Amino acid sequence: METRVYIENALQNGYRFKTSEYLSRGWKTFTENPGGYIGFSVLYFTISMFVGFIPIIGFLISLFINPPLNVGIPLAAHRQTNENNMEFGNFFKGFDHIGQLVITYLIQLVIYMVLAIPVVISIGFGFFALMSDPTNTEATEEFGRQLLAMWPVFLIVFLLAAYVGISMRWAFFLVVFHKYDAMDAIRTSWKLVGKNWFVHFGFILLMTLVMMLGFIALLVGIVVAFPVVFAADYAAYADITGLNRDNSEIDEIGGLKDMV
Repeated sequence: METRVYIENALQNGYRFKTSEYLSRGWKTFTENPGGYIGFSVLYFTISMFVGFIPIIGFLISLFINPPLNVGIPLAAHRQTNENNMEFGNFFKGFDHIGQLVITYLIQLVIYMVLAIPVVISIGFGFFALMSDPTNTEATEEFGRQLLAMWPVFLIVFLLAAYVGISMRWAFFLVVFHKYDAMDAIRTSWKLVGKNWFVHFGFILLMTLVMMLGFIALLVGIVVAFPVVFAADYAAYADITGLNRDNSEIDEIGGLKDMV
């Protein structure tokens, strides 16, 4: 369902973020098709590691495969929820939207690069001076002192990057589920998440904890935690944007908007 009525309503009136309910839905989605989600997770990590080991070209390849793969679990969960369709190919439907997903990804990378400019400028001169004479112990110590003195800059950039990253986190979803183009997806994600940013932040922290527990449990844990987290995020997005609401509900919302 591609309507944007609920998104507009959420932007105007806000929304409740039901963390425990979304996590429960994510777990339920996983348990209905554990083999599919575990299989995709193993494949996802294998591809990511393989591409990561390829110098230079690996980065270019990742630009085209990471965005579609990152929406694989949400797209599969969507088909499963609405059509009871659990085909393994659903995990790769993101490649049907590869154009706008890659553009969105590139724009996000540019934003992060702009945020990193103060750090690059701050350490650039000292780093190149050190590289010109790596045996100079005084230069090495001075460079170390400069890095320690710059911790406020690093902290500010880190906080800004975290804020921006969380604000843009639903851009891919808006592209594949509601057919937004790249710039509109980023802007709308920013506004939508911004309506309840600190709750989203708390949700991300909780999901990070789940992922960390998965890592502690080694491979078995992470291939379970990974799909549960993404399925829970899909559940949150679907609820807040009205993705799975029926036409009568949409007509009602539209009618209420016309009356305002």
